[in-house]
Amino acid sequence: MKKQFTSYQKLADLLNRKWSITLLLACMWGIQANGATKPRNSVAGTTPNNRSVSVKPAVFAGEKVTSFTLIDADTEKDIQTIANGAVLKLSSLPTKNLNIRANTSPATVGSVVFNLSGAQVQNQTQTEKPYALFGDASGDYYPWVPTNGSYTLKCTPYSGGGGSGSAGAALTVSFKVETGTTNPRPYVTAVRPANGATNVALDQSVSVDLRYPGGNYIRTTTVNTSTVKLYSVSSSGAKTLVTGTAVNSTAAGDAVTLSASLKLATTYEFQITDGVKDDNGNSLIPFSSRFKTTSVTQPPGNLDGVSFTEKTLITTSFGSDGFTTLVIGPDHRLYAATSGGKIERWDINSDGTITNHKTISPFGSSRRLLIGFHFAPSATASNLIAFISHSSPLFTGTPEWSGKISRINLNNPASPQVVDYVINLPRSYKDHSTNSIDFGSDGALYFTQGSATAMGSLDGAWGNRPEKILNGAVLRLDINKAQSQGLPVNVKTQEGGTYNPYSSNAPLTIYATGVRNAYDLVWHSNGSLYVPTNGSAAGGNTPALPSGTVWSNGSKYTGASIPAMTDVRQTMSDYLFRVVKGGYYGHPNILRHEYILNGGNPTSGSDPGEVTAYKVGTPKEPNYRGYIYNFGLNKSPNGIIEYRSNAFGGKLRGKMLVCRFSGGDDLMVLAPSASNPNSITVTEGIKVPGLRRPFSNPLDVIEDVKTGNLYLSEYYDANGDGQPRITLLKADKPATSGAVADRLITDTFVEQNKEATGLSVSVYPNPSTGDNLHAEVKNFGFQEAVTLTLHNAVGQVIQTTNLVTDEQGAGSQDITLHQQVLRGVYILKAASASGNTQTKVVIE
Repeated sequence: MKKQFTSYQKLADLLNRKWSITLLLACMWGIQANGATKPRNSVAGTTPNNRSVSVKPAVFAGEKVTSFTLIDADTEKDIQTIANGAVLKLSSLPTKNLNIRANTSPATVGSVVFNLSGAQVQNQTQTEKPYALFGDASGDYYPWVPTNGSYTLKCTPYSGGGGSGSAGAALTVSFKVETGTTNPRPYVTAVRPANGATNVALDQSVSVDLRYPGGNYIRTTTVNTSTVKLYSVSSSGAKTLVTGTAVNSTAAGDAVTLSASLKLATTYEFQITDGVKDDNGNSLIPFSSRFKTTSVTQPPGNLDGVSFTEKTLITTSFGSDGFTTLVIGPDHRLYAATSGGKIERWDINSDGTITNHKTISPFGSSRRLLIGFHFAPSATASNLIAFISHSSPLFTGTPEWSGKISRINLNNPASPQVVDYVINLPRSYKDHSTNSIDFGSDGALYFTQGSATAMGSLDGAWGNRPEKILNGAVLRLDINKAQSQGLPVNVKTQEGGTYNPYSSNAPLTIYATGVRNAYDLVWHSNGSLYVPTNGSAAGGNTPALPSGTVWSNGSKYTGASIPAMTDVRQTMSDYLFRVVKGGYYGHPNILRHEYILNGGNPTSGSDPGEVTAYKVGTPKEPNYRGYIYNFGLNKSPNGIIEYRSNAFGGKLRGKMLVCRFSGGDDLMVLAPSASNPNSITVTEGIKVPGLRRPFSNPLDVIEDVKTGNLYLSEYYDANGDGQPRITLLKADKPATSGAVADRLITDTFVEQNKEATGLSVSVYPNPSTGDNLHAEVKNFGFQEAVTLTLHNAVGQVIQTTNLVTDEQGAGSQDITLHQQVLRGVYILKAASASGNTQTKVVIE
């Protein structure tokens, strides 16, 4: 751990260098005016537990970079000076976890700007000492594991912070790195299902983990159906190519997944050819494995009578950019955001097909990766106001502060009006970006911000870019506060930015942390925020937690020091989180004092979310909230909605649909319990006719609540910009009356009142907009007649309906309100021979 540099130490440094009395007095004035400098690598001098903001003292022009020092990032010790033409042999160094420090004259300058090119690229601005190419935090250097090759490093000092002011004398050196690798070709380290596995489920995808001796990640353009194949194998050994497969790699290029329509009791051979290459052009060592499927037919799900009929509406011939988000507007038109920044719009015909296409160009001819798209709660068919999230269109080497939240007026599609509300959101080196958005019942805009790393620390696959304080989190934007403070709100937190998300008047705040890369989120009618999240593939790095470090709860961690881990060979599960304010969900970020990946490894038994690479006894973070459902490995759950219409007699209503982009390639049905929003019942897409082809990388889905039809975006080519495809999944038993659009609520899922021996009645959505209600009763008698009566506040009967319970004494019934219902509080009463009970209903 290295000392903090105070203003008085800087003054002593000036005295030792015999600066003139004029400069000395100026420096003393700077100390008195500005006070202590901010802690190194903090955000504008803030942490979650120390939220004061301080300013760096004045510095002076004439600086120069004198040398570069190679650092051992494990011990924080100097290894050697890097001279021009140096050859760094990793086999002779004490560690492969390195960093490079720039040394300056004077020892403290305004800032330095690094530019590393060659085998790896890194651009970094450092305002505080030590000036580390790959950054540091509270005295710990971030680790950099270099690859074979030649490098050129240039570092320029500046008189001002964040690369501002006058440039001093730069230093440039060239050097080589030799890793000693004898075979640079990538290879498979694990396959799922395992080689030789039997009784494999018919919706099981094949996934592999990879290692890269001579590179950092898979070149995703080489992962396709020509290089990744599946064959059926007959009893005689004859192989037949399986067609219609869906193939993709992860964003980090560290895993490959194939999905197919499998048959009962069949042997399959999975193959990856040497046509798959890493980022340095090394061909993968060919791999193959075999498995046999189950001979037992999949049991039916609990959604008997629910089925959809598929129809392709838009094919890949439409264009070159994939559809990132689908929305049905208050004008009952289908909108599709694209990876190139366009918004495509169609009218919806009565049969669910689409027509009358228009292209909307929010950014003119410029390209942007447009993901989040949500109409404002106040939007109407004649006032089409929406909010969008967008960032750099690049998928590798992206600009670091390119994320934005904007308001868009779509009343005139030929001339959309865009107003930026938030600028300078962080962006990862690859595709973890500012993702989808949703409005809460408080009128605030919630969105997910992807992480910058695989597992919390720098790694080559993610461009050795460190986490920023807003990365890997669910963020909340107070729109009114942003407007009152002046637009746009600049939320750059480092490298010259001073935004403090912990300030009491901050328009953009951190709602929950540790959410690694959640593509989408949904506020459910039960009042819960559900967030499906992508876990990391194997190969990431985690930060250390030294004993005595301030932890995420503000107290000092007093246990044994927990070392950093590199190249963790455990693929992390994809989870569904029920996110609550202030919760931590497993992705480390040392700027927020969050160090432990997922659930740590606290006991020798099986722990929820455990990371087995940790030593037994590794605790979880104090505020770790865990998950409510484990999707498994390499599933990539992305787009999510709550199904809201009464199609299929209401069997899907209130249930969530999640797109499994990689493994599964389907729409999975997730049903929250009426009494416990943390309890989820799951039905895989293969068990619901029409919800699994398998689809080709399903990314997002939207429901037409007037009919119950679904519109699905298949990203088709899962790499980068993707390819466009929209599929209509037409409800075979459509909605009988139009259901209301998404409605956000404040209350919990139900309010139950048990007036008689455990009897209960619940209602959702609650509050309601006054169209349809869905009521459920429990604990009544076997096949007992129950009367449901809705009363207003003065006891007048508004609506009455009846149901008969099942053999468990439970039942449900949709209540259609045929007359106009005013806003207010109502009472729904359930009465039978067994007794009666009631619950409050709020009509908004």
